[in-house]
Amino acid sequence: MSEPLFIFDLDGTLEDSRTDMSLSVNRVRRIYELPELPDDLLRTLVIRGMDFLYRSCFPELCKEGEPVPEALIQKYEVNYAAHIVDHTTAYEGIVSTLPELARHGKLFLYTNKPESLSRLLLEKLQLLSCFTEVIGFDSHAKSKPDPAPIEDAIARLGLHPTERFMIGDSQADMQAAENLKATAVWCKWGYQKEPPAHPSPHTIARLPSDLRHILVH
Repeated sequence: MSEPLFIFDLDGTLEDSRTDMSLSVNRVRRIYELPELPDDLLRTLVIRGMDFLYRSCFPELCKEGEPVPEALIQKYEVNYAAHIVDHTTAYEGIVSTLPELARHGKLFLYTNKPESLSRLLLEKLQLLSCFTEVIGFDSHAKSKPDPAPIEDAIARLGLHPTERFMIGDSQADMQAAENLKATAVWCKWGYQKEPPAHPSPHTIARLPSDLRHILVH
């Protein structure tokens, strides 16, 4: 099928999950009888992927050069899943914009959150039905910004995109766009205050409502 492909990041693009992720870190630290970390620090640590989250938020439990303990991963994922939308909501305009985009092309989610948690979050936000494919860091041997998970999904689904767009708020998203030979759309409302210098975005969306004009021709 020939139509545009819209590839979205999750955290900092569709929603702001920093509070729920930070609170889950401290709940798990209490389980291990570790002191809580300050919120302003946690909000900078939970936005750089799961491996970084575990190693930076639980350095007492993660040994350098060794895998993150499975028990820690399980405790965090169970705790976070139970509180995944306590404070998390979609950015204003996202809930109305995504269904419209889905009428004009295919939507993929490409995130470094686990796939199961990503699906749960999208379901709770009533956005899951908009997406043809949800790809987390554990969905494939490779993860963002590597192009392989997206390319493999395109081939498996028999898609022939007329155009590719990568929509996100981070340097990893812009790198993924470059790797996928996609148009890079940087979201000004996300976690990062300024767009990355390299790779730089092709265009900037200042509000979610701008995406209609940028993506639909």
